[in-house]
Amino acid sequence: MKMKLNCPVCDYQEIEGDTCPNCDTDLSVIRMLKELPQVENPLRQVKITKWQLGVALLLLIIGIGLGAMGSFLFLQPQLHTLTVSSPNPVISDRLKLPVIHAPVTAKEPPKPITYTVKSGDSLGAIAEKFCGKGTSWQVMLKANSQLKGREDDIDVGDVLKIPNCKEGA
Repeated sequence: MKMKLNCPVCDYQEIEGDTCPNCDTDLSVIRMLKELPQVENPLRQVKITKWQLGVALLLLIIGIGLGAMGSFLFLQPQLHTLTVSSPNPVISDRLKLPVIHAPVTAKEPPKPITYTVKSGDSLGAIAEKFCGKGTSWQVMLKANSQLKGREDDIDVGDVLKIPNCKEGA
């Protein structure tokens, strides 16, 4: 025997077929849903005891602590300090002095080298002398902008900057 339904469209009462006789609404889907078996407790609730909650919180705290320690140990910059040693190795061994490393500092850029022009010098000869054979005089011109326009006329006593030829090579 089929269950009797009410039409959701026109509210016609106690319909036994799959179509409403009043408004021709298809009730087959509603009928299939109503005839499904009923489940008493569809959602099973999980009970968590106090000790389970305590263990979970303890593990969470341990995990956060390990993460913080790892971050502190491995992501912090390493500090280095100066090593102090005794001039006499025998005294050093007896005292058991601790090894201390100096802080690492950036090196200062090298000071530019200068050359004073002598009689008979040319830019090409000076470039070959400091930068090696086959070096063009234009290397010297780039380092000494005051020579523009008088490349062939350098004076005895002019002080020229010598470029760092290793960077250009």
